[in-house]
Amino acid sequence: MNSDQERTYDVFLSHAHMDSEAVELLGVKLEDHAGLRVWLDKWVLVPGNHWQQEMARGLDQARTCAVCIGQDTPKGWFKDEVERALNRQSKEESFRVIPILLPTGNRVLIDDFLELRTWVDFAAGIHDENALHVLVSGIRGLAPGRGPYYQSGNGSDLETVRVNLKKIQMLRGEQLIDEDVALEYQRRLLDRIIKF
Repeated sequence: MNSDQERTYDVFLSHAHMDSEAVELLGVKLEDHAGLRVWLDKWVLVPGNHWQQEMARGLDQARTCAVCIGQDTPKGWFKDEVERALNRQSKEESFRVIPILLPTGNRVLIDDFLELRTWVDFAAGIHDENALHVLVSGIRGLAPGRGPYYQSGNGSDLETVRVNLKKIQMLRGEQLIDEDVALEYQRRLLDRIIKF
C-alpha cells in the first residue's frame, strides 16, 4: 500500500498501555485543534476483532507514526509497533517516525534507533503549545519555524503564565505545596507580565 489516497490517517499513535490517558489527550488535541486524523487504539479497535491485525493495518494506513515514550522502555506489542514503523520508514522515505517524550517520559530508556530521530518533548506538560506545534509540523512534514511562542510576543508570555498558574493550582489542590508558597509563585509569575 503506497498510494497516498489509501492513507486514511495522518498519524498512528503508538504507546504503552500505562500512558494511554496522556496519549488520548494528545490525540484529542491533534484532532480538535489541528484537524488531523488520528489512529488511536481506544478509538478505532472494534471489540471482538483481532486487535493485532487491526493495529498493523492502522499503522499501514497512516502517513506517520508518533511513538509516545513514557516511563518504560517499549516492550511487547508496543516494541513490535515501533519496529514495524522503523522498518516501514527504511523502505518508504515519505513515512516519518516521530518520537514523543511524554511528561512522565525517561529519555534514557529509549531505543538507539528512535534516539537518532528529531524528538518532540512534552516534558513541560501535554498542554505545551510549542511542543504541540512542533508535533503537528512533523506530522504534516513541515519545518516548525519559530513556533507560536515566539510569534505572538506578549500573548505567548501570557499563555506561559496561564500554564504555570494551572500547575501551581494543581500542586496546591494535591496539597504538595502550601498556600503561602503557591501565592509567592503566583506573584512571581504575574510580575513577569505586569509592568508598572
